[in-house]
Amino acid sequence: MKLAASRIQPAQLLRIARRNWFALTIGLGVLVGASVGYVMGEQRFSAERVTMLTNIERYRNVLTDAVARQKDRPVLDAKLQDVADQMLGPSLETVDSEVRRRLNRACEELGLNDFSVTTGTSVGRQTPAKREFKGREAVKLRDQIDFTEVQATVLATGSAAKIYNLIFRVDAEPWLKRIESIRLNPNADGQQIRLSLRLTTPFMPGRAASRALVADPARLAAADRYAALFASNPFRIPPPPAPPAAVVAGAGTTAAPTPPTQPDTPAAPPAVPVADPGFPYGEWQVTGVVDGPGGAEVWLRHLPSGATLALQPGSPVGELVFRRAEYDGSAVFDSPSGVCRIQVGTNLTQRSPVPAA
Repeated sequence: MKLAASRIQPAQLLRIARRNWFALTIGLGVLVGASVGYVMGEQRFSAERVTMLTNIERYRNVLTDAVARQKDRPVLDAKLQDVADQMLGPSLETVDSEVRRRLNRACEELGLNDFSVTTGTSVGRQTPAKREFKGREAVKLRDQIDFTEVQATVLATGSAAKIYNLIFRVDAEPWLKRIESIRLNPNADGQQIRLSLRLTTPFMPGRAASRALVADPARLAAADRYAALFASNPFRIPPPPAPPAAVVAGAGTTAAPTPPTQPDTPAAPPAVPVADPGFPYGEWQVTGVVDGPGGAEVWLRHLPSGATLALQPGSPVGELVFRRAEYDGSAVFDSPSGVCRIQVGTNLTQRSPVPAA
């Protein structure tokens, strides 16, 4: 009962408010004014506050990205150093001298006597990411040379095996390079080959290698796998083999076509044909039949060697004896099995029998 009596009733509150209405009004006004002033001071309802918050967020992102890049810098430096370790030096003079020394040593170790190594112009390469460098602070980085390219040319003459090994050796060298072109120029018989090899090697100015470049022995030993290929020489021109002895002994003619005999020159007596079952008739092709003032003549070509032979009536070739030329471009021969006809463009095995008159 005492608790209920101690509580203030709404009617009592209303009477208190009526007595002190002036003081309550002043207090409420002060509270509203302070709230409005705080909101306006914080600029919570203006575009300027939005812009400031945007800038703050952007600056925060820039600082966060800078911190992340600073933490990743050792990893980036390690990657750059790994690339520099595959290059020949930090300056143009060092790289030029090292390229000449290494290429000359490769030619000498392979036993090449006629060779030369020259270096050409150098070309500076800037960063391909120029768009990423913005602002005055990034101008120096944007225009900085990332790396420089040095050109070199190797001229060497030697056997096919040595030239092939030199190409393999240059490619197997451990320093960073790009082979631009390879030109092979064989001599007349193909026994010697002239090599012209152009390559380009880069270097980063001011960044030296942390370790010496040494060729991998396993990679150099891989050349043994291609020994049979290197020993082959597709440029070699084999010497023409001598015509079969039976043709030379039976015909008594030279390898070149003989000019037609003059009318007043007596014809040689016919030779006695010698049967030779092992004669390579399929290798001899009839290339021409002539019937002129000097008499009939048939021309033959030895396909494997390219040697030529001219027969006059009565001249033998193996077991065949040339007799006459016919108007349709065929040659008539006597053979052990009878008279036969062979057309131009066919070999001596492609015979057609001639009916008896």
